[in-house]
Parts: sequence; structure tokens; C-alpha cells
Amino acid sequence: MNEFKQLFKSTKSILTIVIIFILSTFVSTLPFIAAHQDKWEAKDPYSIGNELVMSLFGFFLIFLLSHDILSREIHLKTIRFLVSKTTRLNIIIGKYLGLMLFWLSCIMTTYVLNMVISHRFLFSDALKILTFISVGISCALFLSMLFPTPQKSMFVGMLFSFLFPIVSMISVLSSERLIHWFQYMTPYYYVRLSEPLTYVLMNTALTVILLIGTALLFQRRDV
Repeated sequence: MNEFKQLFKSTKSILTIVIIFILSTFVSTLPFIAAHQDKWEAKDPYSIGNELVMSLFGFFLIFLLSHDILSREIHLKTIRFLVSKTTRLNIIIGKYLGLMLFWLSCIMTTYVLNMVISHRFLFSDALKILTFISVGISCALFLSMLFPTPQKSMFVGMLFSFLFPIVSMISVLSSERLIHWFQYMTPYYYVRLSEPLTYVLMNTALTVILLIGTALLFQRRDV
């Protein structure tokens, strides 16, 4: 709750909602969306806009806000206070849930604003975006623990947020075996699946794997 309050009480929440809403509204009005809307199974154009915006910029926004979520605590030594009060696993889970609650608030607010315009609310699409965001949050936690200084985590995190979507999309679209295998390690592959439950389950599995990796790194780190 402390992690959520720090993010949501600041201007970051308002800016995040405004950015996503403006971009998704702009994308939804593009002629390309109207011409190819049948490929998205006749979804609402605003929902399509949200999915495209979060696919392209979701990881960047997550790392922009939370690249130092653990490295900041380690660098300032405040992590010692947390470790003395609870387990290291609880710290990781608490940080993850705090960020998820923040993004849940932002995404739901964006969808409500879109609903005012389109008079439709597609819950399944919002759920898909949230599971996608969940993978990004777990990546931010993992890299923030792997590079335990704010400067390093910021540099690596921002670089990762630019390169990961590009490499992911190339691996999904490419037929080259050298890179094609990488598609199974990225949420961008599972968004192509027609079964929403499979998409949610696979992204949940990726999230759990990354959180376990973060917890194992934290257990080995001397704070």
C-alpha cells in the first residue's frame, strides 16, 4: 500500500492516465484501425487503441516510473529496515502488488474514460492488458534487483524497455530459427493467440518465473 500511495498521490498517476488516454484515442481514430478492424474481431476501436499503445509503450512507461523500485531501497540502505520487519519474499510480493494496484487504477480509469465516449467496456481486453503489464512489472523488479544502484537500473531498464519490444516483435514475425525461439519468452507472442485464457495463463507464468528469480537474487544479496 505504501508503494501504491507514493505513486498514485504524485502527478505520475495523472500523467500516466492522460498519456495513455490521449495516445489510445489518437490511435483509435487512425484510418488504419478502421480499415483493419475486422482482424481484431470487430472490437471497439478505443480498446484496440489501448492494446496497441500499451504494447508499444507499456514497458517504457513501467520502467520510466519504477526502474529503481528495489535498487533505490538498496542504495539508500532503507531495505535494512524492511528486512528487519518482514521476510524478503514478502518485500518482493508487496512491491509487485503495489505496482499492480497502481497500474490497475490507471488502466481502469483509462477504460472508463473510453467507455464515456464509446459506451462500451470490454473487460476481457482490460484483463489482457493487465497481464501484459504484470510481465513488465516483474521485469522491472528483476532488473532493479540485478543492478542494485539507481543509475545502473535506470540505464539498463530504459535500454531494455526500448529493445525488448523490438526484439520480441522481430522474433514473432521472423521465421529465422536463430531468433524465432525467443517468441515463447515474450508476452508479445501470446497476444496473437485467439484464446484469452491461454494468453492470461502464459503471461501469469512468465510473471511468476520472473518474481521467483527476483526473490532468489534477493536471498543471495547482502544488504
